[in-house]
Amino acid sequence: MQKGYFMPTEVLFGRGTIDLLPSLLPIQKAQSIALFVGGSSLKKNGELDRILNMLKGKNVRVIDHVPPEPPPSFLLEQVELMKKDPVDCVLAVGGGSVMDLAKSVALLAMQKEDPITLLTSPPATFAKAIPTVCVPTTSGTGSEVTPFAVFWDHTKKKKYSIGHAALYATHALVDPDFTLTMPPYVTATTGMDAFTQACEAYWNKNANPQSDIYALKAISIILSALPTAVKDGLNIKARNDMALGSVTGGLAFSNTRTTACHSISYPMSLHFGVTHGQAVGITLPEVIALNASVQSERSAAFCEALDVQSIEEASDVIRILMQKSGLKTRLSELGIKKEAIEIIVKEGFAPGRMENTPYTFTEDALRSLLLRIL
Repeated sequence: MQKGYFMPTEVLFGRGTIDLLPSLLPIQKAQSIALFVGGSSLKKNGELDRILNMLKGKNVRVIDHVPPEPPPSFLLEQVELMKKDPVDCVLAVGGGSVMDLAKSVALLAMQKEDPITLLTSPPATFAKAIPTVCVPTTSGTGSEVTPFAVFWDHTKKKKYSIGHAALYATHALVDPDFTLTMPPYVTATTGMDAFTQACEAYWNKNANPQSDIYALKAISIILSALPTAVKDGLNIKARNDMALGSVTGGLAFSNTRTTACHSISYPMSLHFGVTHGQAVGITLPEVIALNASVQSERSAAFCEALDVQSIEEASDVIRILMQKSGLKTRLSELGIKKEAIEIIVKEGFAPGRMENTPYTFTEDALRSLLLRIL
């Protein structure tokens, strides 16, 4: 088990935290700001105007058409625009896709090398990124506190990941009020992503004492809060707890990366259109059981976080959590048939993910797992 823990991002959490935005040093010092946002909800609920009012007197360029799961082509386009018209600070207000894009543009625009080359083969060191502030509107990917970003080429059925310390945001402003308008399904899928990431941070070859503290806390918080947040999106306590659980989980897996659940999920999303949080969650109960079979000494603390007595109970509790949140627990419920399992087996071993798993997966082991949840 590794002992080191690293977190350069300054995190500010709580309702009303957005009001601190103008006081952040990168915002104060900036004359020009690139503001990345996602869909139309920020405009509809007035939050975009509120943020723009906070930035009065500065030259603000709004990029308000960030697509979900942005392709590398969109990243390239934004990097080139940033190189032609650079800014002093990047501000991301949105979900994981928005934050991943903004962080990547802030970093890659400052490099001389080709962005796609950097994306596929990151160097040991990068030129310093443009200072970046992240404000998450989901709970969530944890991107506001992680050094990772993901891009999807659905045409070529390929996923691109970048992970480097240079990709950490300067600041994370986590204001739970920004998640109040999330629809139930988005709440469920992003929440399950956060829960899975926390579990994967704990059951991980790269786990360390600090990441364990964050992971177990996040697991406990999200387990309690997610069904309520899905059922009643205006429940302030549930939204507050989900935002806290998400950022806490991010603080955990930022230092460990994710494991088998994420690795196996990628072909599910690319080939069958399964939403990311649904795809990572569906294998979680089985993966946890396999990890516990080779790391039984870590079972007690995990079970305590879930308030259960055994790993078998833990797996059952996770399935119940998914069902309460409106998510599926079997592949057939997602339209994935038995003959499609071979595609997942073939493409389910993602570098930088699967090898972090304590249990050593073979193709036969993965095939058996998928058949068990068919």
